[in-house]
Amino acid sequence: MSSSATPRLEHLARPKSRPDGPFREPMWPVSKSARVATATPRQIELAKAKSVSDGYLPARTIEWPVSKAARKSVATPRTDELSRPIIRATMDHVQFNPDAFIVSEAAKKARCSARIEELSQPLQR
Repeated sequence: MSSSATPRLEHLARPKSRPDGPFREPMWPVSKSARVATATPRQIELAKAKSVSDGYLPARTIEWPVSKAARKSVATPRTDELSRPIIRATMDHVQFNPDAFIVSEAAKKARCSARIEELSQPLQR
């Protein structure tokens, strides 16, 4: 099995030729009106950098000295109690119930009320 590219495909496969170097002269003529132009008050206003808002506080340093009171503080008994993790029984012990699937005798003999039976019926649409 052999194939060859068409002349059109060969032409499209060639890299695009681009001129090298600067595309215009480094010096070009500037009109006299552009040289003597002055900015309008609105342009000057728009050129100003935004100022920070009134209540702005710069970011605090990452490290700061710890106060003496903080170093000597002692946690209250309630804080100690709240800081202790809650220790729960494992799921193996909590969910293991050998009688989970045994139906009680009372449940076998139960009779539902007329209202419960009415509510248990599917809606007629």
